[in-house]
Amino acid sequence: MKKIFCITVLISLTVSAATQIVRTTEKTPPAPAKSKTVAKPPAPAPVPEKPKPIVIPTPEFINQPYYYDVSGNKLIKLENASAQLVTKKKTLGLKGSKQSLVMTDPSSKVRFTAKDSITFIIKTTGDVIDLTTYIKLYKFISASEKREVNISTKEGMLNDKEDQKGKNISFSVKMISPDNYMVQFANVLEAGEYGFVWLKNMDLKECNVFAFGVDWKSSD
Repeated sequence: MKKIFCITVLISLTVSAATQIVRTTEKTPPAPAKSKTVAKPPAPAPVPEKPKPIVIPTPEFINQPYYYDVSGNKLIKLENASAQLVTKKKTLGLKGSKQSLVMTDPSSKVRFTAKDSITFIIKTTGDVIDLTTYIKLYKFISASEKREVNISTKEGMLNDKEDQKGKNISFSVKMISPDNYMVQFANVLEAGEYGFVWLKNMDLKECNVFAFGVDWKSSD
């Protein structure tokens, strides 16, 4: 009897403990699930800005060369001077004759000292096919309070050893936009006096010269 009693008490205690565990489990809310930390992707590297294209200024007047300042991206007017067309016969024509353009002042008031990449911009009316056949650049000789360049020579019966005054400077032309051209030089311009002349004006006794000067030495 004692054994049966003990077993009965043990079973009652076990059932009571189990019931208490169930009740405790029902009263205790489940612990919230821990949120997992998700690593953020690294921010994309900033995209470098594309350099803005340089827009070359447009000349204000047509058929007038402007010096192009590359560093400042601006145009500079040249001196608008007048030149006389002078014809000289030597020894009554026996030594031929020369035609020259002569300006009264010995030097231009517009001068440039930057040695590299001298360029000019010219705006035309749109009917120019080859600009080099319409305009010439001359290097003038400065002497006796004037600037002079020989533009044509006719030989005579006798030899003439007189030196040629000035010379024609060759250049190339590049279209940068409709009606606008860039004048460039294959070689560095020497120090001295220069002037652009439109050929259609050279039939007159007086014509306009778009003049300028450079001040460095060719040996610099």
